[in-house]
Amino acid sequence: MLSYKHEPFTDFSKEENINAFNQALDLVNSQLGKEYPLTIGGEKIITDHKITSFNPANKNEVVGVVSKASKDLPEKAN
Repeated sequence: MLSYKHEPFTDFSKEENINAFNQALDLVNSQLGKEYPLTIGGEKIITDHKITSFNPANKNEVVGVVSKASKDLPEKAN
């Protein structure tokens, strides 16, 4: 069994930590608003109906859009 341990705090007085943090933010921001298909049985499926996920802290910012499954699509998983 794995035990929980605290991660050390990041020292943001160090330039390399600030740069790493900013690069991570840039990566996440570059992925905002993308559309993602369903994956059923290894097949990527894009449907006409979508579910849009919004940033709860900024209701105008789209985190991502996913295709919404119909009642028939789960049958493809068998």
